Amino acid sequence: MTKVNLFLPITPYTLTISENLIAKKFHLDDEYENILINPHGLSYNPVFWNQVYFEEASREVSENKIQRYINFAQQIITFLKVYRKIKYMKNIELNFFYVDLAHVLTNAIFFNFKKIKERFIIEDGLLNYYKVTLDGKMLGKQSVNYFLGVLGLRTQNFDGHITGVEMKEVNGQYVFFPKLANRPQKSLVIPYESFSYQKRGNVLIIGQEPIINFIPISGYKQSLEIIIKDFKTTPDLQKVYYKPHHHGKKDLVKDFLKRELREKLVLIEDKSPIHSIVQNIEPSVVISFGSTASLNLKLVLPTFVESWVYLIRDEKLPKNEKMEDLFIRTGIKMKELFLEKLSK
Repeated sequence: MTKVNLFLPITPYTLTISENLIAKKFHLDDEYENILINPHGLSYNPVFWNQVYFEEASREVSENKIQRYINFAQQIITFLKVYRKIKYMKNIELNFFYVDLAHVLTNAIFFNFKKIKERFIIEDGLLNYYKVTLDGKMLGKQSVNYFLGVLGLRTQNFDGHITGVEMKEVNGQYVFFPKLANRPQKSLVIPYESFSYQKRGNVLIIGQEPIINFIPISGYKQSLEIIIKDFKTTPDLQKVYYKPHHHGKKDLVKDFLKRELREKLVLIEDKSPIHSIVQNIEPSVVISFGSTASLNLKLVLPTFVESWVYLIRDEKLPKNEKMEDLFIRTGIKMKELFLEKLSK
């Protein structure tokens, strides 16, 4: 009997993991039917999917509060459209692979598709390694859940981790670091392959444009300036690759970086997750502002690669000791940047 796997990735990163799981574990044959719910218009490989439900709801993070509510409303319209198309699956036995339950469409499927046999979480990064709840999220507000229910998307608030990993209904979570994750006993390792190449003078900077929701753009530029100063003198420096965050404005610091780095700058416009294109970059140094990618690249890149996380300190960016402990335990170096000092 064919087993139906329903996947709902919400970022390029989680879509890549989904297709990786299919390639390694859930091959397209008579045993599995793999269905992709793709409400955010992610690029996918049709080879891996029997059916695809495709829409293009934006997940761009705006610094404007009103715009954030407008974006949320537009998402709901798209989610309703998708939900009506897939409601027939309520009566089908299936396995559900998802990211987190703060996502409205995911939440509605998780709690209302009563014939789901098994539920598996797909790693979305750091949130799988420390406690994050619905507090402060849209679905943490009872009024929002009530309103969505009236519209036809019944969602639920709940206590515990945002992924629902503590729930008995959740069978497991696919992560890169099972022993470090929340609920290690439920953790399954994501299949991966290590990369090998010769040491070169390339530096990779992983951008964090959404941080401007919390700090001034000038503060972000100044932090980049410090990073560039730290690594501009790297012996045999060849190129500095910069990849903007997929939720941010990709051109936010483009002109600034061009002025600072000139011919050494390579702006990465490919929207694929960095771990799927990093082998073409062959970095000797990887720098981020606390990105999930730092952890995953540390796992797959050669041991000679230096990994750095620059942590911007500000009252709006409270210290996360559990997250920083993860960086320490995986051998990633850290440097603190205090915003009040940056602004002087």
